[in-house]
Parts: sequence; C-alpha cells; structure tokens
Amino acid sequence: MRGLLKTRPAWSQFLVLISITLVSLFIFGLLGASVLGKITGKTLTEVSDFSKWDYSKPETNFIIRGTLIIQFISFFVLPVVICAWLFSTDSKKYLGLKRPSNAGYIAAGIGIMIISIPLINLVGELNRNIQLPSSIERWMKNGEESAAKSINALLAKQTVSELLLNIACIAGLAAVGEELLFRGMAQRLLIKMFRSPMTGIVVAAILFSALHMQFYGFVPRLLLGVFLGLAYWYSGSLWVSILGHFVYDALLIVLSYFNPEMLKEGESVKLSGMAFTAAISTVLVVLIIVWMKMKSATTYEKVYADDTVPVKDHPF
Repeated sequence: MRGLLKTRPAWSQFLVLISITLVSLFIFGLLGASVLGKITGKTLTEVSDFSKWDYSKPETNFIIRGTLIIQFISFFVLPVVICAWLFSTDSKKYLGLKRPSNAGYIAAGIGIMIISIPLINLVGELNRNIQLPSSIERWMKNGEESAAKSINALLAKQTVSELLLNIACIAGLAAVGEELLFRGMAQRLLIKMFRSPMTGIVVAAILFSALHMQFYGFVPRLLLGVFLGLAYWYSGSLWVSILGHFVYDALLIVLSYFNPEMLKEGESVKLSGMAFTAAISTVLVVLIIVWMKMKSATTYEKVYADDTVPVKDHPF
C-alpha cells in the first residue's frame, strides 16, 4: 500500500531505509553477481572478491562495470524506490525529482562543483597528510589501493569508446544513484529527524563520505557532499545535485583521459602553491551558495507539508 509508513517518525523511517538497503544489497547483489559469473564463466567468489581479479585480462573490465551496475540497482535505486513508495503518496515529489523553480540553479549547482576543485584539491592534500598510527595507516592505505585498482583499470584504457563507457558507468551511475540515496532520501529524513536543514545536510554528507571507505579522501568528499546537499536544499530539485555530481565526476574522468599521469600516485605537492587558487575557489563557491540562498523559496514547512507530523517553519 502506497504511503504505508508515511506517518512513522523520521528515525523509524531511517531504520527502514537501512534495513531495506542491506536486504536489497544482499539479495539482488548476490543474484546480480551470480548472473555476472554465468556470463563471464567465473565463480561467484571470483566475481565478488576484487582482490582476486586479474587486471591484465580484458574481461576484468566487463566484470568491474557489471559490478557497478549491480551496485547501482541493488544499493541505490531499489531501496530508494521502495522507501519512497512506503513513505509518500507521490514518489517524484518526495525525492525532489522536479524542475528547479529557477533555471539558474542548474548553472549554480554545476558551477559550485567545478569551481570548488582547487579547494577540494587543497583539502584533499591536507587530509592525506594526516598522521595516523603506522598499523592503522598501513591498513587504510592497503584498502584504498585495492579499491582504486578497479577504477584505475577502467580509466587506463585510452580509447574514445572506453572514455564514453567510463563517463556513463562511473560518473552517470554514481551521480544518479548516490544523489537518490544520500540527498533524495537520507538527507530528507535526517533534516526531518534533527529538525535542522544544516545538520541534516552535514550528517548526510558524512554518511556519503564514510560509505566510500576511503579515509584519505574523507574530508574533501564530505565537503562535496555538503555542497551537493546545499544545492539540492536551496533549489528544491534533486536534478541540480545530480547534474552537479555528474559534471564533477565526468570532468575528472575526461581530465585523466587526456592526462594519464593523474592516475599515478605522485609526490606530495607544496601546499603553499595551492593556497591562492583554493582561496579564490572558496570565495566564489561561497558567493554562489549565498546567491542560491537569497533566491531560494525552500522552507522546512514547505518541504514537509505533506507529512502528517506537525512541523515548524525553519528558514535556512
């Protein structure tokens, strides 16, 4: 029954989201991996354990892309579709899948993500310079290197067809799937749970970054999550954050295509050389966010008007 859990408290709905996501990932993830194994002639273990993948073989790229599609469906799309159906009577409206009231929001959302690159690079370098106990640092770096191998294997193929496939499978799936789950669903529930837009946006960004399981990219990814969350909140349209996310990832993929050296782990750069451009980047990003806030008609009361739980207006 549509809207069956519409009247449940936000924390209860959030637990339902987590439960459905885990169940969907297990059932449909396992089913998808089995189908992928049948297609490639691999065992379920060989398909599921990326530490056993042989990146020198051409079929490995097919397995990687297949895994990305399986993850997209089982972890991002299905749980969100099911929960939106349970939590509302209008799934598209609930998830913010509508045109923004101002077309300028689209340019602003994309602009924030592109202009923020120098700032993100500086924050990322600072994040990588954080000193941890040697045992923990070694464990984290090993995990990140293993996870990066699959994406680097795709990006290393220098053909136009591979470039287009990478844009679709890496940038496209990540933009749609991650924004549906983290902004469209999780952020909406967290804002309602905390009765605070900013708190909900930051907590959703923390979850967004944490679930990537990459400590040395945690802070810059958290910052990107906040930018995407603000773009969604002020515009009222999830398409703004989806397009901003897509353009950011696609741009990095294209840059790595024309500059393969980006895929190699080089020496640490001088932070002083990055500070000036990062400062300009920060100022421009703040100005765009201020513009979006001034033009925004979004209020807490309007967003949750269809919910039966009484709420107060929280202008933000």
